[in-house]
Amino acid sequence: MTRYWHYRTEVFYNAHTVFGWSMVMKARIMSCKRALILLLTFVLLLIPLTLLSLQLDFTQPVSDSVGRVMTYLTHSAGKEGFLFTLFFLVCWVGWRCHIPRHQWLNKSIQLMLLLGLAMVLKMGMKAVTQEPRPYTELMTQSLLLPNAGHFYKLAQPKQEALMLAMEEKVSPWRVMHWQGETDFSFPSGHTVFAMVCLLYFGSLLAEKKHYLSLGALLIWVSGVAYSRLWLGMHHPVDLLGAALLVGVLYLLVPQQYPLQHPRFKPWLRRWHLV
Repeated sequence: MTRYWHYRTEVFYNAHTVFGWSMVMKARIMSCKRALILLLTFVLLLIPLTLLSLQLDFTQPVSDSVGRVMTYLTHSAGKEGFLFTLFFLVCWVGWRCHIPRHQWLNKSIQLMLLLGLAMVLKMGMKAVTQEPRPYTELMTQSLLLPNAGHFYKLAQPKQEALMLAMEEKVSPWRVMHWQGETDFSFPSGHTVFAMVCLLYFGSLLAEKKHYLSLGALLIWVSGVAYSRLWLGMHHPVDLLGAALLVGVLYLLVPQQYPLQHPRFKPWLRRWHLV
């Protein structure tokens, strides 16, 4: 009899725990509803972007105007310009949404965690998947490599020699980016950054119903994603993987933090953060 009641208690406890977690996740999903809608919107936009990328021929000449636009788009989410983009979005969304000062610390912690975790996981996924970039496949088709993965076994001088050989067939607007990024493909780091901006800042804009600004943000994110396809840096699945990675992180990273705890309050008041 004792064993029976112990079993009943354990089953009840497990069921209660599962039910509790399901309720927590349901509440979390509802609180992230706007971000999930934006994530779904981007995933749907990947369909026409993918169809457009299927028509690309990397050996065709490229006009300087198109090359500049694609370069500016990709740099806005890369190491060349992501800090400027982040500063602009913080100022713009902060002004448009009139976020109270006492909420900025919570929002800032959430944003820093999202960006930090996303970039660390992105690097880890690249190291695990070791997916070759599309331009290495073009090198294989040009008979410069036995297979796409062989590119990553070469020393840097030999990689640079291959890039120089490709300049005879491919626009310098593309080769310039290939030379700067010789790591693996999956997922797209530029798209990871752009998606963090879309889900984080886009949710704030959607909450305040600033749909014009939200539309402009979505166009920029789509432009960054397409620029990665156009440059031959990524496959469409790399963009999808980046979007899903950020979506999962957005669900898991808290939006509120115990800043009212007595241990933290004196420090926060000293810096006028509460």
